[in-house]
Amino acid sequence: MKNRNKQLIIIPGILAAVTAFVLGCVVLLSIFPSSGHETVYDHPTPAMTTPAVPHNLVPIASNQWYSNIYAQFPTEPLYALPVAFQLAPEGLGVSLPDVHKTANSIFAPYITDLRVGFADSLQKPVIQSIGDWSIQLAMATAEHESLQFTLAHGAPFTVLHVTGSTLQLSCDVTCQVYLDNTQLLAPGVATTAQALSVVIRGHTYILSLNTAIPVQLSGNTLTLHGAQRVYLAALPSRASYSQFKEDASTEIMGTMATPEIRGTKLFTTYSLATSGPAPLIALYPHQRENLADRLPVLGSYTTIRGTMTLVQTHAFTTALPLQRPATDFSALKTVPPDLASALPSDIQNFIATGPPPGSKDYFLGVWFGRGTDLLQLAHALGLHDQEQRLLKFMEPVFMQSMGYFRYDASKTSTIATSPEFGNENLNDHHFHYGYFIRTAAVLAQLDPSYLAQVQTPIKQMVADVGTYNRGSSQFPYLRNFDVYEGHSWADGYAKFADGNDQESTSEAIQAWYGLYLWSQVTHNSAMETSALYLYTTEIASVKEYWFGLNGLYSGAYQHAIASIVWGGKVDFATWFSSDPNDIYGIQLLPFTPGS
Repeated sequence: MKNRNKQLIIIPGILAAVTAFVLGCVVLLSIFPSSGHETVYDHPTPAMTTPAVPHNLVPIASNQWYSNIYAQFPTEPLYALPVAFQLAPEGLGVSLPDVHKTANSIFAPYITDLRVGFADSLQKPVIQSIGDWSIQLAMATAEHESLQFTLAHGAPFTVLHVTGSTLQLSCDVTCQVYLDNTQLLAPGVATTAQALSVVIRGHTYILSLNTAIPVQLSGNTLTLHGAQRVYLAALPSRASYSQFKEDASTEIMGTMATPEIRGTKLFTTYSLATSGPAPLIALYPHQRENLADRLPVLGSYTTIRGTMTLVQTHAFTTALPLQRPATDFSALKTVPPDLASALPSDIQNFIATGPPPGSKDYFLGVWFGRGTDLLQLAHALGLHDQEQRLLKFMEPVFMQSMGYFRYDASKTSTIATSPEFGNENLNDHHFHYGYFIRTAAVLAQLDPSYLAQVQTPIKQMVADVGTYNRGSSQFPYLRNFDVYEGHSWADGYAKFADGNDQESTSEAIQAWYGLYLWSQVTHNSAMETSALYLYTTEIASVKEYWFGLNGLYSGAYQHAIASIVWGGKVDFATWFSSDPNDIYGIQLLPFTPGS
């Protein structure tokens, strides 16, 4: 969340009881903030108008690791991990980011190792297809030379289909090229080769061709004459060259994750469609630690997410303990006397104060969230009159707020008419809309007659962040959710050198909690499965990559958590404050029965 002075809203007299309840819920923190400080991000959210890259696919897949492709050319780095890429007129840039730690940051920046292209400049890429965690692209020069390739999370390789007589592979700095990983290729020597290794900055890459072709090294540029198909992979070590060479006939054609709830477990199967044998792929820590069936580990990569393990498979399945959240505060079994006495005055103050002046987006949603807390607490404490009074106050105000959002076909998204914090650029929609969705569900839960009124206007907001239909032409599949990394991204088009980012994991979890509540009041079993998949998986990844519960954060980095996770960096910081209370607080608020 960019440049937001996030309001840490505390309801007087209620905090202690709610905190006691939350400590028994899913998210449990027993770590305390350091006294250190970190850089405050004060640069503005980049403006976004019309996507820059030609595409004939709708809807626009915003808020993904690759979404910068829509926004600019050359692109910012695309952190597929373990490899990062960049698209530019000079070609496809490839990097194997090294990890560095400071007291307040861990960063693994994109630094070009190799660039694959032609003597002529390539034009903007065209998106050809999109999978659950992969994207197929084509780039061409004005002379009709072209590259077609697929980039995917977890894939340390890509396969380039080449049209054009002469392909060039340029090293960013001095590199060594070996014929079949054994004989050093001397500069100026022309020879033929079908497989080569390139060593640069301590990283080793393999190039495997479908047939032997003439090659020549001149300076830091390797020329490949007549290349048609090039398998290019970053190796975990030079010793794994033969392993990757044997797998070079494979190619990823598509990716799909399928969740299934069985009893108290969430099973998610990650499938890769290929045109050849099972590919070598790297698993994130949250995947490796929760495999339903063991897979042989063939190597590993050190990344910003920790150790990614190399396996060879067409599919793998993870099994997570299903997190089915409470739908209300009924778990408040012991109520402190001051809670019951404070609640009526808090409700009175909420009604008297009214909505935040001028806000028709995020801060209005936060206000509804506070009212929803009060409603659920009044219901849990059996304060029927107070509950009914608050319901009658909130229902018409909420219906009016539904008029503040409109579907924009050019962006394939529901946009606020008075946007806040880059909503019009598709930033933070799950943060914003989660408040409204949760409120709508609770209003309908406590007043079933209200469902008929609110169901139609809330529908597009639900669809904007929670569409589970891959065939929708209006909204992308799970807009904010990165299926392979297992968590959400906040920025619509990721116009940053560090990639996409997410700060407020608590608001992300609230969004999926809101979808779950909505599935309950609408009796939508498909939405329920999707919501529980999002909720359960995000919690697992938040524990791993924000809270570092498996030892991710150690060494020079002096904090137990990261508050902003990027594609290529993590920070102990916020967009709006260097106060450790805010850095921790933005991972905790709002407190809900689903926290």
